[in-house]
Amino acid sequence: MSWIDYMEMAAKHSRGSAKHWFRYLRKDIDKCGILFSKQDLEALYQKDVLTPFQRVTLKAAFEDGTATRQHIMDLNRTVNRNKIMEVRRRHEHNK
Repeated sequence: MSWIDYMEMAAKHSRGSAKHWFRYLRKDIDKCGILFSKQDLEALYQKDVLTPFQRVTLKAAFEDGTATRQHIMDLNRTVNRNKIMEVRRRHEHNK
């Protein structure tokens, strides 16, 4: 399966769910440049399978400095376990 075929499947699968779409984009951003070329990205952008939302976020996801790109990069960062435990302790204490 080519990268474009995979992303077409992802677009269909995540239609109506921004959360799922960003998960697919997150995987591509994490491996940026390995799975596809700029021509592949342009070809995918032209596909009818993409919704207007998916087109806009696809373009923004691969442009440095956009809020969409930053959001996806934040999804790729691991969460500090100590911070999670601290929030959990506060929540349990406030019950």
